Amino acid sequence: DVNTITARKEALSKDISDVKGRLIEYDKKKQDDTALLNALLGAFQQCDAFLEELHNDTPEKESDGG
Repeated sequence: DVNTITARKEALSKDISDVKGRLIEYDKKKQDDTALLNALLGAFQQCDAFLEELHNDTPEKESDGG
């Protein structure tokens, strides 16, 4: 009857709203995780740059001729 269908529509409407809300949360979480990943990759690359600088600044041992 009409009441049953109306109640079903209300339940579906709530479910639709809940799913839309979760999708918004997931998108925000994905953006946050992407930003964190980029920061971590940048830090990783910076470590490589520091290691290369240290390697290049280390004087090579000179042989003492003997």
